[in-house]
Amino acid sequence: MRTLIFLPALAFLTIACGRTVNTLPPVSSPSAPVGELVLEIPAGLEVRSASYSATMFSDVSGTGGSFGVTTTSVGGRAFVQVLAVDRATQEQVLLVYENISARAKPIQVIRFRTAGAAGRSQ
Repeated sequence: MRTLIFLPALAFLTIACGRTVNTLPPVSSPSAPVGELVLEIPAGLEVRSASYSATMFSDVSGTGGSFGVTTTSVGGRAFVQVLAVDRATQEQVLLVYENISARAKPIQVIRFRTAGAAGRSQ
């Protein structure tokens, strides 16, 4: 009978102690100096706009059987998106940054070209 009481308590503690993943540095205190991060913009690009967004997600896993235990953890990802224009070609470029506290370079560079432009890739 004690096992029946212990298993739900163990499951609850596992869920409550889920690890949160944050891609931004934590704020140490309200009086701490303002944090500053530097993101690299490839040469020749002029920034037109920038936006920040964060997404939370949960990861649920479990085992089967009579007394199956399910665990849940909550994580998140933060993104900075920069819309820029190539000064030489006037192509629009979208730069995507993730984990900006550890990585200053974009993780993806997306170039927009008009349909039928020379050198179009498939």
